[in-house]
Amino acid sequence: MKQIKLNLKDDVFESLDRDYKNFVRLSTKVDSGFVAPSFDAFLLAKVSENPHFLTEEAVHHMMISGQYAWAKRAMDKEFPDVVAILIEQASSYGFHIAVRHDWGTDDLVAASRAWATAIIKQAKGDETQIDVLAGQIKSASTSIAVVQEKLKSPASQLAHALVQELRETHIAIEHATGAVAREKLGALRSLLRLGRAYGNVSEKAEQEMIERLKTQKPWLFTEGPKGFWGHVAAWWRGV
Repeated sequence: MKQIKLNLKDDVFESLDRDYKNFVRLSTKVDSGFVAPSFDAFLLAKVSENPHFLTEEAVHHMMISGQYAWAKRAMDKEFPDVVAILIEQASSYGFHIAVRHDWGTDDLVAASRAWATAIIKQAKGDETQIDVLAGQIKSASTSIAVVQEKLKSPASQLAHALVQELRETHIAIEHATGAVAREKLGALRSLLRLGRAYGNVSEKAEQEMIERLKTQKPWLFTEGPKGFWGHVAAWWRGV
């Protein structure tokens, strides 16, 4: 290796020294883990008109630390593995992947795959990982109704109130007669629709409740009485 020996005036050396110290100070301010080059390396960059002063040590440091290194390690371990860890830990800190309460298994599978495909493609990742990521999204997701219950949200509080009101209305119908019973049936139907909307009443439960009432009080589900004697008969049935 060839060497060049420089003899510099004091003021020139002091100027270069100030430049070097300013470079180190500013670089360290930007990156607290910055590896400062030696003064000789800095001077060599000056002499060779390299404006970036990026030494081999600094490049090595950048490669093994900071955000770039996190991303590289994540990709080396396969992207979905990192996502799986995030998803698994999320619920411990109050984060959830919530899905519609009315989705069936097929809906959830389709949505999970569509989301995984979008993630992998946008990240320009390995498309063979789509099914793996989709499976992790599906297994980590939960119904919005369950999430609301865990978070004690206003929606969950309202849903509980609706369930209580539904129970009381059903009991009231069983003990009511005549027009009062019909009025309560209308209220029950409205509460059932709200319960379905909030996800705390299933379609099966709704059908079973209505069928039970049809068995107990079939006259509630017939058309209204016609004529004087029809009203009398309805009144008698309701007594």
